[in-house]
Amino acid sequence: MNALDSRRAASPAAAAPDQIRAPSGSVRLGNKRKGAAAKPRPGEAIVDIDRCNPILGNPFILQNHRDDVRRAEVIALYKKKYDADLARGGPMSAATEQLAERVRAGERLILMCWCHGAPLDKPCHGDLIKAQIERLLAVTCD
Repeated sequence: MNALDSRRAASPAAAAPDQIRAPSGSVRLGNKRKGAAAKPRPGEAIVDIDRCNPILGNPFILQNHRDDVRRAEVIALYKKKYDADLARGGPMSAATEQLAERVRAGERLILMCWCHGAPLDKPCHGDLIKAQIERLLAVTCD
């Protein structure tokens, strides 16, 4: 065995090339509203996912945050767009994969929008993004 082979054998990736390590970071949703409880904690990297984010922001507008029927509609519209993008490996897919890689690398991410957590604690398109990141992190090649 040469020196290169012994270094490969000693590395965790080489010891289990058919498995992906469990992530050492985390991902959660946060709320940008003043007074909201779901704010960044020390050591968390903020990722804005509201309409200021041209890739992951929800372009479907909710005029009244109390309108739960319209909220469900704009989330469903986003889901349709997001699922289609994931299926074709588009920019939303790439951005989500990059976030998953950051979590795998040990970053603690907080995805910031206006819906999640108190005081509103409403469904958010961020729930879809977070769920996809978690699916990507759960993938193993056994």
